[in-house]
Amino acid sequence: MAVKSKVILLIDDDLDMLNYLRKLLENVGHTIHTAQDLKTAQHKLTTVFPHLVLLDINIEDENGFTFIDEIRKVDPYKRIKIIMISSLSSKKALATSKNYETDGYLVKPVNNDILLTTMKKISPNLGFPEANKLERNFAGVMCKLIGNITKISEVKLTFRSKVKFTEKQKLNLNSAFIDKLEIDHAQFIIQKPSIDVSPGVYDTEAQIIGLNDNDLKEIRKIKTKKG
Repeated sequence: MAVKSKVILLIDDDLDMLNYLRKLLENVGHTIHTAQDLKTAQHKLTTVFPHLVLLDINIEDENGFTFIDEIRKVDPYKRIKIIMISSLSSKKALATSKNYETDGYLVKPVNNDILLTTMKKISPNLGFPEANKLERNFAGVMCKLIGNITKISEVKLTFRSKVKFTEKQKLNLNSAFIDKLEIDHAQFIIQKPSIDVSPGVYDTEAQIIGLNDNDLKEIRKIKTKKG
């Protein structure tokens, strides 16, 4: 049975270790993000929201354990699973890992089979809960999302984001690009489901309604620019 792709964040200041783990996990179908320092790790944590974090204890003077607190702030329900990686095999390190309620502890050099076996054990819990069949009267929500406009024409635009739309929706777009074109008076309506670009990334097409002749001219200027 094929492995269901998961988003995994690797945090280690050892580039060789990162490349080794990346290759191993990508080869079995997972999407991998990496960080060699905790500042980058914090950014990746809050932008890709991984299913699993493989975290080096010794990163930045053994601050790996303290970074677990940052993960818990983002995910207080402990849905993001954590496997610690370290050259330390002492009882103290193992006990600290257990106290932090991590989901695994691997000693470097990491053995392929042990890593994949550890992941297999926790794989049933590598996911986020879904709610469906909600009552429409109570399911309405207004939210903000971050994305990038990738295409635009006189009748539609495409934007890329981490949100997958499955039904008709009206959008309120707040964009410097839209402001520059002075078409913020238009309506943007999603008419069909988003298209998968990669795991967790989607392209969504929105119909543009309410443009006047001047608006169309400005859009055509963009389309005909060279370079």
